[in-house]
Amino acid sequence: MNKILAISVNTFKESIRDKTLLSLSILGFLLIAASKIFVPISIGQAHKIIKDFGLGMVELFSLFTVVLIGTRILYQEIERKTIYSIMSKPVRDWEFVFGKFLGLYYLIIFIQFILFIIFILFTRFYLGGVDWYLLNALYFFLFEFLLLNALALFLSCFTTPITAGILTLMMFFIGQLTHYLKDLVVVMKLPELSPIVNFLYFILPNFSVFNVKASVVYHIPISINSYFLAFSYSVLYSTILLILSSIFYSLKEYQ
Repeated sequence: MNKILAISVNTFKESIRDKTLLSLSILGFLLIAASKIFVPISIGQAHKIIKDFGLGMVELFSLFTVVLIGTRILYQEIERKTIYSIMSKPVRDWEFVFGKFLGLYYLIIFIQFILFIIFILFTRFYLGGVDWYLLNALYFFLFEFLLLNALALFLSCFTTPITAGILTLMMFFIGQLTHYLKDLVVVMKLPELSPIVNFLYFILPNFSVFNVKASVVYHIPISINSYFLAFSYSVLYSTILLILSSIFYSLKEYQ
C-alpha cells in the first residue's frame, strides 16, 4: 500500500507541474467567467444558463485533463526511461498501475474542486447567492471521472497517447448517448440495428448514469438509487478496467 501511495503522490506532483494543466485551468476560469455574457440575452433564464454553462465547463475541462494528461502517463515513463528504474525495484505491475491511476485521480479531484470553488464564487458574485444544490453535480462528476480515468489508463496500455486520447473522447461521447440510442431503436422500429446498439450499450461505459446536470440546475430531486448506482457502477467498472490494465502492462515488453 505504501508503494502505491508513493507512486500516486509522485504522479500527482509531476502532473500538477504540467504546462498543459496550467493552460487548461486558465482557460477553464475564463470560460466560466464568460457565462456572464449570456445574461443580457436570456432574460429570466440567467441563473439557469449560468449554472448549466458553468457545470458544463467543469465537466469539459476535467475531460480535457484526462485526455491530454492521463493518456500520456505511461508513455512519459517510457519516453523518459524512468520506467526501467521502476521495473528494477520491488514494485509489482499492479501496484505501479494503481499508483498511476490514483495520482491522476488526485489531480482530477484537485481540478474539479478548484473549478467548483471558482464557479460557486462566481454565482455568489453575479447571482447574489450560492446554490448549494450544485454540489450534487460534484458527487456525480467525481465518480464519472473515476471511470473515465480508468478507461484512459486502460487504453494507454496498448496504444499511443494520441490514439488513446481519441478513443477516450469517442467512448465518452458514445457512452453519453447509448441509452438514448437504445430507446430510439425501439421507437423507430429498427430491429436490424438492435444487436449493434445493445452491444455498445452493455460493453461501453454508460456515462449517462452520471448526467444529472439538468436535475441540479432545475432543482429536480435526485433519487438515492441514482447516487448508489453512480458509486457502484463507477467503482465496479473501474476495478475491472484496472485489473485488465495491470494484465496488459505486465504482458507488454518495454524496449
